[in-house]
Amino acid sequence: MNQQVVTFDNIVQSVMPQFERISRKNNLVSWQEESQFAIQALQKNQFLQKCTQESIQNAVINVAAVGLTLNPADGYAYLVPEYNKGNRAQECQLRISFKGLVKVATDSGSIKWAKAEIVKENDSFSYKGPCEKPDHNMNPFQDRGNTVGVYCIAKTHEGDYLTDTMSIDEINKIKSCAKTQNVWNTWFDEMAKKAIVKRASKQWPQTNQSQTLNHAVQVINDVEGGHDPFAELEEIASEIIDLIEKDDLIEVGKIWCECDTKEQEALWTAKTKGGWFTSQEKDKIREGCTEYRKSENIVSEQ
Repeated sequence: MNQQVVTFDNIVQSVMPQFERISRKNNLVSWQEESQFAIQALQKNQFLQKCTQESIQNAVINVAAVGLTLNPADGYAYLVPEYNKGNRAQECQLRISFKGLVKVATDSGSIKWAKAEIVKENDSFSYKGPCEKPDHNMNPFQDRGNTVGVYCIAKTHEGDYLTDTMSIDEINKIKSCAKTQNVWNTWFDEMAKKAIVKRASKQWPQTNQSQTLNHAVQVINDVEGGHDPFAELEEIASEIIDLIEKDDLIEVGKIWCECDTKEQEALWTAKTKGGWFTSQEKDKIREGCTEYRKSENIVSEQ
């Protein structure tokens, strides 16, 4: 009896129906081109060749979902091998560059353009707020010193500017959560740019195609890890401030009491040192915690 030989062509071609069904929504990538780029990548990389068939197929399907070509000349996305300790197997992952993430955002109509830049210790940098372009002066032909931060500027279709910044301490916190420390150590500045673009994208205008951008961010998080603890704290703080404005102090107390000790310590940092709450808002949080605990005692006694 002849045993069927499984080739890279067979593995990739088997997901054509799913790929085409997904890609038809945005028409950003074509099966004919991307299947060939995937097969070429597999043929050239002996580590990719050792990856499980299922992971290769899932990575190729993700190409359609995020709408980014595997064409190496563009540098938007790549197939990379990663060893999964839990499964004890080599797995193929779709890795998206920061340039690719910006491409997804512009294709979705969320922004007109975006640019991420590294700030070095010998640069002159002046932040002017979230809705203004910063002043960044540097000499690219001299030693600029060590990296001290990164920022991202995006221009909306209405002509407004959106600026986000990230300090070196925040970048290092994200790096510490990453699955791929070697990539960070080799391409620190590029990974920092991707981190700030991921954070900034949460504030960009939403469109009918924003789901593609959100999916691209999720793919990056799944592949690389490196969740953004600052962004998570910022979401908690924003929710608490919104509830304070609505005078819903019991809910404020509930959210605060559900935070762990480290989150509370980080959130309670003075606003002048990068914290989120004014002294008046902190008073409201204390009051909310008292009211929440009282309500819990009443409920538990019933």
